[in-house]
Amino acid sequence: MEKTVQGNFLEILKKVLAEMPEGKIDFLGPTDEFVSVIFIGGDILLVDSTWGTGNDELQRIYDWEAGTCIIKDITGEERKVLETTWQRPVILEQVKKETKAAISLNHSVVVRTLFQDFKHEPFVLNAFFTEIQEEKYSGEARITTPEGSNRILFYQGQPLLSSNSKSITIGEVAELMNAPGATLSFYLLGDELAHAFLSVLQGETVWQGLSITILHLDKMLNKLMEKNPTGHLCIHKENGDRHYIFFFQGKPLGTYDIEKHWSPVDISTIWENAKHVDYYLSGKIESFVSTAVTTRMSEDLLKLIPLWDDLIEGIAKKLGKKLVEKSLHRNFGGLDFYALEGISLKLVGERNQDAYDALEAFKTRAPNFLKEMETIIGSHWLNERLQAFKERNGNIIGRLSLIEVFSQKGG
Repeated sequence: MEKTVQGNFLEILKKVLAEMPEGKIDFLGPTDEFVSVIFIGGDILLVDSTWGTGNDELQRIYDWEAGTCIIKDITGEERKVLETTWQRPVILEQVKKETKAAISLNHSVVVRTLFQDFKHEPFVLNAFFTEIQEEKYSGEARITTPEGSNRILFYQGQPLLSSNSKSITIGEVAELMNAPGATLSFYLLGDELAHAFLSVLQGETVWQGLSITILHLDKMLNKLMEKNPTGHLCIHKENGDRHYIFFFQGKPLGTYDIEKHWSPVDISTIWENAKHVDYYLSGKIESFVSTAVTTRMSEDLLKLIPLWDDLIEGIAKKLGKKLVEKSLHRNFGGLDFYALEGISLKLVGERNQDAYDALEAFKTRAPNFLKEMETIIGSHWLNERLQAFKERNGNIIGRLSLIEVFSQKGG
């Protein structure tokens, strides 16, 4: 059997190794050079080329990227050569040395476990979520329920996305923990490792299922790191385990078994019993942060409006509902993102942009309304109510940058 195909050399090699039990592939270079690969059972056993024999020559098909190749059967003479040359154990030993040379992990990131299999206790959980936000922790929250496990990436105190959805809010995280039998583990990664971990939850696939014998790893890894990537390599083991090498802007961060509580792995052992390797890149985390901040703002504004209504109700009891209602309609009426029902303010619209516009309007309209109330009721009485309102709701007011709105009025 012999056939000629054209295309990306790595894709052709991966496909042929997966589909054919044995054979030979001649990769033709741009100016009559060649690299020849003989394989059996998915393993590359012999590499020959215009320049010589050895695993080094595989780098050339990576450099050539694409072209023409010829797929053939193994001849009897070639089969005899395989008995003494380039067996898989030799290649794997070389791979270990090359990896150690290409990736230095003298300063791996130490992952701290803040919670492990913690069961739901509302007071402790609320305090912990507050700590995450105030300390701006970056890490992975892993919530396990009878229905399965959900990984959630936190970055600088904000939940960015989960393994089960594109984005998630702190309220939705709390809902997951309210499920019967739910447990929480939280691993503190730091900003750089958390950014690299983004590639696990929503990464750009560079390649998948690549045999570790395909390329000369020190050259390949050095070439990858020259591009200052942020992401990970995932090494799949024969027993189903997976080990991860994470890197940030070309700097190796560490090697971990993330399924076993982010336990560190000796990089010299990661290729033992390895089947293949995947390579993923992280996207720009800024877009995820922007979405998370806007979503959090929308969530906070929804919580603030009922609190504002309670404040207004207290003013109405002092001055009368009709007077307060007229002032509210004067200041908040006619806006697309607010509706007034008596003296109650309601948000209209479900988009984050609607919430953003509503907040910006609140920052200008609420002070005008409060100024009108001060003129009628006096600053002393109003300031007492505003001070009490700030003390009860200081966190949400601060996050929405509304401290000035609720500051003391008058002299």
